[in-house]
Amino acid sequence: MNLPPNFSKAPGAWEQQLQRRWNNPLFSKESQQVVQHQVVGARELDKSEQKQFLHQFKKVVEKVSKLPERADTELLLELLPELDKCYTDCMVLGAPLPKERQALSRLITLFEQTLMRHAGTDNTFLEQLKQEQSARKIHHHALQNPIIAAMMRDESPISNHELPATILSAEPSMVEDVLAFLDQKQIRSLLEHATEIILSAEKDGATLPASALEVQELLNRATSSA
Repeated sequence: MNLPPNFSKAPGAWEQQLQRRWNNPLFSKESQQVVQHQVVGARELDKSEQKQFLHQFKKVVEKVSKLPERADTELLLELLPELDKCYTDCMVLGAPLPKERQALSRLITLFEQTLMRHAGTDNTFLEQLKQEQSARKIHHHALQNPIIAAMMRDESPISNHELPATILSAEPSMVEDVLAFLDQKQIRSLLEHATEIILSAEKDGATLPASALEVQELLNRATSSA
């Protein structure tokens, strides 16, 4: 008898996807069979990515620390995108890094406030800054959703093949946020594959969580309202 895999208490993005798959009837039988060496491999990959991020974080914080006391607008505008990218890279790791996340959030807020003061009476520049700030808040909120964060990665642990089962395994409220980032063609494709998964699992006599049917209905409504 195979022992259940020993998952981390605070897994990163790669290990999280193995957790979703393990013994989950919404995934293929092959994908459900998660063994410990896969978990170890995913954990090492997560640790490697986290190490790379911490190096990136250290570099960007060092750049901020070297700014003159009264840094001009050009310098702030040059560095703000780096802070944004670093924040995104922090969130898509999946692993909780509260200190780094809070530090980046505070720095971004400080840069925003300073730039708005620099804008003064330049209403065009001020409006541009406000629009960018609003878009940034939406982006940061979306990154709190682990599925969206995983999908935003250059190399996602959620393959296109596993996306329908992953969506069905998520809480409906989480899926609603995901749907906002998909077009109608993608949602229709998700619904088609999700329906196939549910019918196949029910045919095999699997007990499905009620939330999976709620997600299916969400997908159905999203396509019907288009």
